[in-house]
Amino acid sequence: MAEPHCKDAVPDLTGTWVLNRRLSTDPDEIMVLQGVPWVIRKVLRHARLSLQMWQTTSPSAEKDTCTEEKHDESSVLADNSKSVTSLRVTQTVNPGGFDSEGSYFIDGSKQDASLPIFGDVQMQLQFIDRSEIVEDTIREIVKVASLSDKVIQELAHNTTKGWEAEVIWGFEELEGKRYLTRNISTTKEEKKVIAKMVYDGPK
Repeated sequence: MAEPHCKDAVPDLTGTWVLNRRLSTDPDEIMVLQGVPWVIRKVLRHARLSLQMWQTTSPSAEKDTCTEEKHDESSVLADNSKSVTSLRVTQTVNPGGFDSEGSYFIDGSKQDASLPIFGDVQMQLQFIDRSEIVEDTIREIVKVASLSDKVIQELAHNTTKGWEAEVIWGFEELEGKRYLTRNISTTKEEKKVIAKMVYDGPK
């Protein structure tokens, strides 16, 4: 996948991405907070996790976002209202049998998902400026490392298990290379856990 040709471009997650465990945070603490059973956590600790994603946007949104032409805020909002961006995600866990597949709109709407690992989750995905990231620590990390000013914010809530999360999807430069990253802040009652998942992309 080509990198965005300017920092104002929205990230395109299309591609196959494999979890890089060396660069990622150990996810065990965050999964404990999310109520993932011990046996599943043990399997995930050693499994190969990959994401295959297809991101598509309606033709009305196909415009050059990097031109020097200036638009007032109302015209930008009008343009955005015409576009529909969707993301189809297939997660493969090998071995494990916890594969999942789903399609989501990146428009801020509330969407329900039933996931083998996390159960029933309500999600909202939207493009935001990195300055709008809610969690302070993640916002500072992304400000330094992100390769674009735009990121995808995922807000997730599991009412049954009582946790909520802010997940920031984007591309970062780590050790001089470009990686897909998910910076995750999960809270339950008074406890918060922050983690980073790093994914290798196509060679």
